[in-house]
Amino acid sequence: MRAVEVLQNIVDMTRELEDARGRVHRGLDVDMAGFDLRVRDLCLAATELPRAEGKVCADAFESIAVGLDRLTAALRMAERVDLKPGAKP
Repeated sequence: MRAVEVLQNIVDMTRELEDARGRVHRGLDVDMAGFDLRVRDLCLAATELPRAEGKVCADAFESIAVGLDRLTAALRMAERVDLKPGAKP
């Protein structure tokens, strides 16, 4: 995989995380099955790149980490709301 492909995958996966966060905020189910394996595969692909290109990709992975943090926060908030008395299932 070339650097441009790794970077495009990072963009796509970051967008997927934002979409999932939006679904959580709307009270919809989210299926992230296999996301971890895709991140792993993308990381492995980045390690095969020339050093300078791999560094650019490594820096871009931060957007996935931020997206995961934001999704986690949304899920935690949704869980707290669901636990409140009178909350709709």
